[in-house]
Amino acid sequence: MATGCGRDQEIVRYDIVEPHWKAEHITPELEVRAIKAKDVLNYCEQGELLNDIEEDHLSLLGVTFASRMPFTEPDTETYSFNELTFVEGDAVYVICKSEPLEEYRAVKLEARPEFLKDETARQIPLLPSVVSGTEAIQEKLSSEDAIRPYGQDLTIRPFLDSLYTISSGFNGSIEFGIEDDGVFTSYLNFAPYVVRDDTHVALGYGMKTKKPYMLMSSDGIHYGQYSLNDDEVRDGVDNLNVRTLLEGDTLKPLEPFPLYELTYESNGQKMTKTISIRFKPNPFIMKPTDTDAISIGYVHKYPYHPGVSFNHPDAVSIEGQGYEQLIEALETGTSSTKNGEVGEYRYLTLMKGNRGQKFELSYHKRSKKIDVFVKDMETGNVFKLSSVGAETFQELFPQAFE
Repeated sequence: MATGCGRDQEIVRYDIVEPHWKAEHITPELEVRAIKAKDVLNYCEQGELLNDIEEDHLSLLGVTFASRMPFTEPDTETYSFNELTFVEGDAVYVICKSEPLEEYRAVKLEARPEFLKDETARQIPLLPSVVSGTEAIQEKLSSEDAIRPYGQDLTIRPFLDSLYTISSGFNGSIEFGIEDDGVFTSYLNFAPYVVRDDTHVALGYGMKTKKPYMLMSSDGIHYGQYSLNDDEVRDGVDNLNVRTLLEGDTLKPLEPFPLYELTYESNGQKMTKTISIRFKPNPFIMKPTDTDAISIGYVHKYPYHPGVSFNHPDAVSIEGQGYEQLIEALETGTSSTKNGEVGEYRYLTLMKGNRGQKFELSYHKRSKKIDVFVKDMETGNVFKLSSVGAETFQELFPQAFE
């Protein structure tokens, strides 16, 4: 940091820039309220990551979503989506997911966040349970348009008595396997959401393909079909019959429960196989969030408005080694009581991971060089770059000096 700038006069000081974000908290009663992104985005970057939450009971305090749309169009690097679920047992925990395709992290908190201080928690089941499907759900399964063939020419006859309803567990997947030594395949994932829908499962038989199918539905009205992961039945079987083996139970972690007994003919021989179900908890990942995954600097003509991305040349960006040079140039600055004159490119925005910083730019032209001033839009502090820093800035963003 440049000499003469104390800690309270730091030039580059990344923080959550609220205007870049939209953050909402959904309560267990499904009420939605706006909150500050700064109140939630720090939690998953602090504290020790947990592989598991070892509690006999948990209650849900709600789920928070914080999103930042792309800064420029069509660039998507600066897009960010964060999901945080707050639960409470003997301690308070936050479960974080920073991108749609990423897995969950878990962190233990010292206390409830301030914005959840008065929240009423709702107890949630840790383990899923299985019960026989009701007659009302069976009736819906028997309707002609219940099974959607995903564009295939399939006619599937459901075994109505095979219908089960699976209630969601806390965090894990439901797997099905054929025979004790068979491969268990994940068909259904549970995540720590506010809304926790039941899943309806049954078996069906393809009248043309002669294959058995797993039928699954989240609404009890429309069912998708999935082939069973077994070589012997994959090519089709004759005279398939299904007998249910489980009336209802809570699924214990990794403990198989026999669900169906299949009898059929294959190559002229009568065969019997058992389909089992089990619950597999999903471990939380232990790798910290990469908060430095994005490092981009922008000079732009107009103020940023949430959700309205810039088009070139209204915003010009720099990354990689150029970004590092930009930071070095800024850190040559010294405190100033003066500003320069504004140009066409009036703003500088830094983004580093979820954090960032906003500056106003101004310039003072002299006979042989140009002075560059940056004003921190949060603190109002003004800094004048050194001669070398100003030259570097001009080399990086020549558009700002045209």
